[in-house]
Amino acid sequence: MLLTLPVRSQQAERIQGKQISQVQVPSGAQPQQNTSPPTNIPQVPQSAPTEEPSTLTVVLDPAHGGADFGARGPTGLAESDVVLDFARAARIALEAQRLRVLLTREGNQDPTFDARSAMINGLANAIFISLHVSSSGPVGTARTYYYVFPSNATPVVNPSAGAPPQTAVQPSGAQPTRTSLIRWDEAQRSSVDSSRQLAFLIQTVLVQRFKGSPDAPIAAPVRQLRTIAAPAIAIELSSIDVTDAKRLDQMAQPLAEAIGRAVAEFHPFSAPVTAPSGAH
Repeated sequence: MLLTLPVRSQQAERIQGKQISQVQVPSGAQPQQNTSPPTNIPQVPQSAPTEEPSTLTVVLDPAHGGADFGARGPTGLAESDVVLDFARAARIALEAQRLRVLLTREGNQDPTFDARSAMINGLANAIFISLHVSSSGPVGTARTYYYVFPSNATPVVNPSAGAPPQTAVQPSGAQPTRTSLIRWDEAQRSSVDSSRQLAFLIQTVLVQRFKGSPDAPIAAPVRQLRTIAAPAIAIELSSIDVTDAKRLDQMAQPLAEAIGRAVAEFHPFSAPVTAPSGAH
């Protein structure tokens, strides 16, 4: 279950039982306690590329936690528990590739949005993947989201191509003339293009493992992604509304394999990415 921001407001509400692309936040909605940006908005230093980038770090974000269970199934199954299992499976797949992997929570904690963002914003050569389970949608399908700001033009997507649009990328080893700062609540602006590339890569692989999933990712104002100063995406599987918990257990391994394969193909600091080899 994803939390999104309205296009023309900083207000937010938790969305249950609806596709996030179909939901409009009521004008009178009040923000959650941990959704409001800090009163004194800090700035995030942008990491400068180096001649030899360090090993990629993948920050996996099992959504919700603590008293926030997320979506709940008819048998009492909690989204917060399911996505923690998904994150643990994905960590194994990524560590098998000799990648550094961090989890925003290791147990039933509930870090704030900003605390989760802070885990990655101080790192160089890192990506962020937030994991969710929806309360609706065809069981066994998956969707990837990347952040869209209100001023962003609607991206042109060719679902049949299944490949990300080509964008200009700073040459490997290029050094900036000075260190620049970005606003905390707009940190994702520095990585919109690379986040979109990562989203296309992962969705291309997911659709092969989760039949009936959309061919292309979805641009949406997912709250957690907004304050990430690195490539960041959210993955949402359907659905918590199952009577047999094994259906969700069976999604963990193919999800982990899809994440591992797409991350291995993702090279945001060297060249534009393409769809994974062999993808249809």
